[in-house]
Amino acid sequence: MSVGIKTLRLFFALWPDEAVRASLAQFVETLKQTTTARWVEPENFHITLAFLGAVNEDQLPLVCRIGDGIDGQSFELTLDRIDFWPKREIVWLSPSSTPAALANLASGLTAELKQAGFVVENRPYRAHLTLARRARPGRISSGVLDDPIRWSEGSFCLIESHLSRMGSQYRVRNNWNLSGFQAIPDDLSVR
Repeated sequence: MSVGIKTLRLFFALWPDEAVRASLAQFVETLKQTTTARWVEPENFHITLAFLGAVNEDQLPLVCRIGDGIDGQSFELTLDRIDFWPKREIVWLSPSSTPAALANLASGLTAELKQAGFVVENRPYRAHLTLARRARPGRISSGVLDDPIRWSEGSFCLIESHLSRMGSQYRVRNNWNLSGFQAIPDDLSVR
């Protein structure tokens, strides 16, 4: 990287609305009673679509143009599985079935980033939302949730991550709408 050029740690992600974020936070509160972990703060909940890592700040317009060129569809996501990765000590939620629109969005972003010369992970996409790190399993076991968290998604974001001793802090740098999304007024939404 060039001397004097600032680097940004970037990734594309799904960013939950306040109702979904509140449902996730409430679910985490129940898990805290059974498991010791470093819990993700509710304002940091997200599902990564494509991780870019360190990017020169002067490449930010190119990254945004990639987001501009994505023609994705809105979708419904049901987070109905909980799992624990013992080796990585991570507790996470995922959908039992990844909606085709979500898989297409992630693969479209990855393809466009590769074509533009960015180095991105070369493995099948697996949607998941990290709830905790450095987790001790306690009474958490993999399985299907009795009360899944439903998420209507009509956009995706470019997120900048700042790492510190206090953990990660995220800033939404840009947001793109997906076609077909019909927003439900907050007083009528069911989450």
